[in-house]
Amino acid sequence: MADWPTVEAVKKSLGVTTPSKDDLIASAVKAAIEQVAVDLGYQDITVSEDSGSGSDGYVLTAGVFVHDAETGGEVTDAVEVPPTNSMSNAALILAVMVTKAPDAPYGIAAAFDLGAVRVASEHPTYTKMLTGQRVRFSVG
Repeated sequence: MADWPTVEAVKKSLGVTTPSKDDLIASAVKAAIEQVAVDLGYQDITVSEDSGSGSDGYVLTAGVFVHDAETGGEVTDAVEVPPTNSMSNAALILAVMVTKAPDAPYGIAAAFDLGAVRVASEHPTYTKMLTGQRVRFSVG
């Protein structure tokens, strides 16, 4: 079973060796894990530091909306959601993107005489990693 990405994993992906950005990266990792849960349809999402295993990892707890024709539905009690490899990698990709976003204001990574390099608003690998893992779907 995979683990959620850690601050150290994001630092390694970014080539960061100093602890000066640890708070920013930790916030980005928690936000990325939360966003993966949102994109997969979870409800009542909480991301907390894993204090039980002695590691620097994170734990995602969330509930799932269960439709009921009589009551309209309700959210189940929150349980720990273990990540798949795809969910873990999607969170890592998003955490790296969130950490680097301030370096590309307005989505522009670089400007040249003949144009600019624009940052994609949706990362195709992130989207692909979450394909087939939704727990809730819209009903039209």
